[in-house]
Amino acid sequence: MASIPPPPIFPPHDDPSPSTTKTQTTRQARGNEADNADYSRNDARRVSTSGSGSGSAERERLLSKDENNEVSDDESDIALEIDIEAETGLALHTHAHAHASAAAPATPDDDWSPPPGFVWIQLAIMANVFLSGFDGTITASTYAVISSDFGAANAASWLTTSYLVTSTAFQPLYGRVSDLVGRRVCFLLSTAAFALGCAGCALAPSIVALNGMRALAGLGGGGLMTMATIVNSDMVPFRRRGMYQAMQNGVYGFGAICGASFGGTITDSIGWRWCFAAQVPVSVAVFVLGMRVVSDPAAHMSANPLGEERGRHRLSSRLASARRTWSRIDATGALLLVVGVSVQLVGLSLGGNELPWSSPWVWLCLAGSVVLLALFVLVEGRRESEAHANAADGQPWVAPIIPLRMLRGRLPLATQAANVCVGFAAYAYLFSLPLFFQVVLRDSATKAGARLAIPSLASPIGGLVAGIVMSRWGRLTTLVRLGAAFMVLGNGLVASLGFDGVAAWKYLVYIFPANLGQGIVFPGILFTSLATFPHNDHAVAASSTYLIRSLGMVWGVAFTSAILQTTLSLRLPVVLASAIADADELVRVVDELRHSVAALADLPADLQTPARHVYYEGLQYSFAASAAVALVAVVASLFINGKGLRSTT
Repeated sequence: MASIPPPPIFPPHDDPSPSTTKTQTTRQARGNEADNADYSRNDARRVSTSGSGSGSAERERLLSKDENNEVSDDESDIALEIDIEAETGLALHTHAHAHASAAAPATPDDDWSPPPGFVWIQLAIMANVFLSGFDGTITASTYAVISSDFGAANAASWLTTSYLVTSTAFQPLYGRVSDLVGRRVCFLLSTAAFALGCAGCALAPSIVALNGMRALAGLGGGGLMTMATIVNSDMVPFRRRGMYQAMQNGVYGFGAICGASFGGTITDSIGWRWCFAAQVPVSVAVFVLGMRVVSDPAAHMSANPLGEERGRHRLSSRLASARRTWSRIDATGALLLVVGVSVQLVGLSLGGNELPWSSPWVWLCLAGSVVLLALFVLVEGRRESEAHANAADGQPWVAPIIPLRMLRGRLPLATQAANVCVGFAAYAYLFSLPLFFQVVLRDSATKAGARLAIPSLASPIGGLVAGIVMSRWGRLTTLVRLGAAFMVLGNGLVASLGFDGVAAWKYLVYIFPANLGQGIVFPGILFTSLATFPHNDHAVAASSTYLIRSLGMVWGVAFTSAILQTTLSLRLPVVLASAIADADELVRVVDELRHSVAALADLPADLQTPARHVYYEGLQYSFAASAAVALVAVVASLFINGKGLRSTT
């Protein structure tokens, strides 16, 4: 077996342009004063004399274009040839090779080749990406059995909700915290938390303990995909990163397919606990491999040169550095964000499932979330103002979790509006489609999930297309518009399927475009967001993009579930009233049908078809709503233009 090489020294991939000397000087200044490395572009210009410049004058000119986006459609659809100098990847290296990394020669983007140890790093991060997809679908296919095993069917939904709450809430923290404490720590932390959570699930003695362990797994799971993107952004030039992101999307899709396909088999053969236990050895192997090959960017090492400390003061230096790092973390903002997002997700999960939408508890959660997130915005705005003032005076400052400047201007707002809409449409579609197969085709839950396996391959194919286009032509705006348009088409086609008399091939072909569009638009939006900001903002930009997309996904499931439940509540009593005269019995039957598709089989034969048709109507409305939101994403993408993104010849 080949030995694992030490963590590699990744040379920066600079553009050998006349501005190279200036860029190297700026990078050296960044290394010497890394505390000031993630300013906004305007602030970097204001405090350039303090040694924290943000790049060449040409890059500043290009970056500033998003403040004036009055351009024609032709200009907005230009090929987005990414500025190599602006997208310089930070070098990963070990403590022992810090000086060698600083002295590594610059290489042009076109001549970039994977550094030593690159394959091992990709193996580690892609294994985590696989687990992220695998865990999500394997739980969906086993939670009914798990809840029945514990005699807690009413708590079944919390197996998914507990994971979703923590993974979504903590996801945005990985970007900023990894900027402050390093990529290696966050990568290992997310892997360890996920492994411990899965191990706890496998050994859980009760449903309460199981839900708690799912929450712990979610804390780590929120970083699996995010840290994979961030680590690759430090190693791979932006122009070439599209292919690696496409591979990442493909691995995630493959993991999701494996989870959906094997979850039921594992549960039926050796028990549901092995669905979680099987993931632990992989996570442990990734943790060990990550300790060996994943290290921090060179800029972070320069700001924290503990590897160069020797002698009896090394421990005290580490402690002092840890205290300085902790003092720069926006604990108040992080707490408000985590609690605000968590409370919102709990409210959306309760509404229409365990409690009616009219319940005061649901509205209290949603209102509390609005208040907490509003406070988060106020705190982040104050942090940003304090950071600007302290930076100008050369004083230390607290880094905002999500700088508000990343949400200002037409370009960032249009990008994130499209992001939340495609997330909404993607999960609304995914939530409704298995129900459609169970109701219209009378498939079992297992067969309905298996029917999605082949069309699910469309997402990796879309990711591959996006990767090739980004790498060769860089047309990010075209990818976003095309992917969103495919999602509109796919949802519209499924909504057009009839209740009966539909050709069998349509059930395969019509569900393909939406998945293809999802595979194209997700990396397109991620890279559009990254291309809007300089490299030292990429970790925060990536984690923020994942957060906003995840919120859209939750909103999509909640909204389409509300549409379906409302349709059932209004139409089922009308359809069944002639056959069920007793009012109390009618209420009981309607309630059962709203909570379980399987209850359709318990109805008399003459009532099953009318009840199934009511389900079909509700699902049609859901698909139509999903298509409408995807159309909003298309409209938002029209406001994304190349003038606001960095480009070069």
